[in-house]
Amino acid sequence: MRWWRSTGSAGYAIPAGRGVPPCCVMDPSARKPVMTDMQSNSPYQHGGAPARDLARFNLPEGRPVLDFSVNINCLGPPPVVGEKWMAMLPAVEQYPGVESGGAALYYRERFGIAAAGFLAGNGSTEMIYLAPRILRPERVAVFTPSYHDYERAALLSGAAVTRIPLSPGDGFSAPDRDSLAAMLGGVDAVFMGRPNNPTGALVPKETVLDLAETFPETWFLIDEAFIQFMEDWEQQSLLFEKPRRNLLIIHSLTKFYALAGLRLGGIAGAPETISRLREAKEPWTVNAISDRIAPLLLECNDYDEMTRQFTRMERERLLQELAAIEGIRPFSGRANFILCQWRRTRDLDDLLRHLLSHGVYVRDCRNFPGLETGFFRMGLRRAEENERLLSLFASFTGS
Repeated sequence: MRWWRSTGSAGYAIPAGRGVPPCCVMDPSARKPVMTDMQSNSPYQHGGAPARDLARFNLPEGRPVLDFSVNINCLGPPPVVGEKWMAMLPAVEQYPGVESGGAALYYRERFGIAAAGFLAGNGSTEMIYLAPRILRPERVAVFTPSYHDYERAALLSGAAVTRIPLSPGDGFSAPDRDSLAAMLGGVDAVFMGRPNNPTGALVPKETVLDLAETFPETWFLIDEAFIQFMEDWEQQSLLFEKPRRNLLIIHSLTKFYALAGLRLGGIAGAPETISRLREAKEPWTVNAISDRIAPLLLECNDYDEMTRQFTRMERERLLQELAAIEGIRPFSGRANFILCQWRRTRDLDDLLRHLLSHGVYVRDCRNFPGLETGFFRMGLRRAEENERLLSLFASFTGS
């Protein structure tokens, strides 16, 4: 049995007896870990909470807000979900299957993944926490900036964390293969988003596979929650690759199919590794409605293609429009969101207050390590809603 204790103000818990897990930053020039004080970090907050900033700016609460802070498919759930919804309601009285057969069917038919090599979960985030808890790496590498829960999951498992910083000077692109190889020496696991959140950058599939072969004792925990938004996703996704012993691919159906309130995803890998995770995972974390919806998503090819086409075209259009607005620097990416830096005034709050006073909310990214200086993220919405945001950027008159 493992007992847990709190580590203080950061809110993490670690296995008793392993001590407070340190965090360090990899200096790209010296290739050395630089220690940082994790206990001084302010609590991390996710997006999707406009009421928090309405209160902070003393603006009236309860008003409608157009939320650009979340990265959900703006087309909404596939029509088949609404069409079959009433027929699925009897499932609320039934226990779901422990093995989540509906989700397993989706991944088998879509990706060719055998049931023994797949484990369904309550969204991809459940798997982000489960994997390090069971695999027990001692040192985990994460890119910064990236999804905060990679680091939190590693620390909760008792691991130390090495941060590999990405630079805005090169568009937050990941280091090349040789540089990455030099940085991964001495780590037991690495978390990697493909595409990365919040930058949208993509490490090539060939690079990941080569590194996994070069470091056979290192776990590669690859999060592909946003990969289906890419038009070349079938060529880039690792879910189509044969299982490797040290390669685990975490995937979500929440983002692409706009199922944030239902939560659905999973993890794929070598059967022996998936078996370890399955034995440790709590039962019934995938609810019966989600599991019944999963096979319906196989019928959504037109919706899938419409989503990918819209995402590419609207992202390219917005990147051009944003680049022409004074004081905003957009960063190109491969997902359904755009990372930007605010440069018109010294304080991003000036822009956030302006937007919220007009009922529009974007993701304040200043609590991402490496994005403290005026960065924000906007999820793609429908064209007319994106136009509203662009017009508010242009109408800013502060100084």
